[in-house]
Amino acid sequence: MIKKITILTLTGVLLLTTSCASIFTGSKRNVLFESDPSGAKVFVNGFEKGKTPVQIKVRADDRVDFRLENYRERVVVMDSKFNLVSIFNGFNIIFWGVDALTGSLKRVDTKYVKVSLEESEKTAFIDYMKKGNITEINIDEENKIIETIIVLNN
Repeated sequence: MIKKITILTLTGVLLLTTSCASIFTGSKRNVLFESDPSGAKVFVNGFEKGKTPVQIKVRADDRVDFRLENYRERVVVMDSKFNLVSIFNGFNIIFWGVDALTGSLKRVDTKYVKVSLEESEKTAFIDYMKKGNITEINIDEENKIIETIIVLNN
């Protein structure tokens, strides 16, 4: 008899302190991140999480940055949609509140993200320096202009 009461009490406490979306889906989802070229560092909300390709658990609206030397940084904000499992909360305001507090009302909709990284302008200048020589530098102090002439070699 005591065993049944304990089980019923624990079940009741569990039902009152958790809700459907928080239990069944949670607020995070595993997403595979890739980049072209690969090897870019992946930052989630400013914290480095690995290098592409990498699988990371992210939440709805997380900011994901891709950084690779000599390439422009790319930023992706994780999309989200309403978590349909929350409907099982019914009319229980406590369950809806728990899902809202845990972030389980929204769910990341994407399972795979691939970004193409573009070479930065800095790389283009370095390439010119490898292929040519600076022949003249003109400094106009009055207008604050520096003009550099680079002659490219064949």
